[in-house]
Amino acid sequence: MKSIINLFWGICLFRQSPALVPGQSSFVALVVVANLLASLAVSLSLPGNPGLAATVTAVIVGQAVTASLVWLMLRSKNLGPRFTTTLAALFGCDLVITACFGLALPLLSLLGPAAATPAFLLLLVWSVAVAGFILHRALEVRLPIGIGLGIGMSLISVAVSQIAVGP
Repeated sequence: MKSIINLFWGICLFRQSPALVPGQSSFVALVVVANLLASLAVSLSLPGNPGLAATVTAVIVGQAVTASLVWLMLRSKNLGPRFTTTLAALFGCDLVITACFGLALPLLSLLGPAAATPAFLLLLVWSVAVAGFILHRALEVRLPIGIGLGIGMSLISVAVSQIAVGP
């Protein structure tokens, strides 16, 4: 377990290759569920959250859209066999970043919104950069293209999640 956490942490620091992540379906399922639970825990602890049903819907739809977009991108370059490894890397690294944010929440709540907003933006930029790094490696494209795809994937996932939850 520690070696997997270290692997995801190394990817988040751009020091490890996402290709080293195991691609077995049971492992991927475990990572997806862990990411879902961590995202729900952190989202529900934020002030102004829309409630359990809306949060669960938003997180699940966001994950489904992300997985679908990754599948489409990989298939478009005939790299479909990389799907499970790429998905595990994306959701595993998101789990690490979500955990970092969750651990920082008590401190940020003491410092107030003036500190929370920049911290949230910093984690968002880090998350997109890590996703871009993973896509860059998985799709065999230049890093700026991977980051652009990561930004687009994040925007589409959030937009579709918000549409699914509704006003």
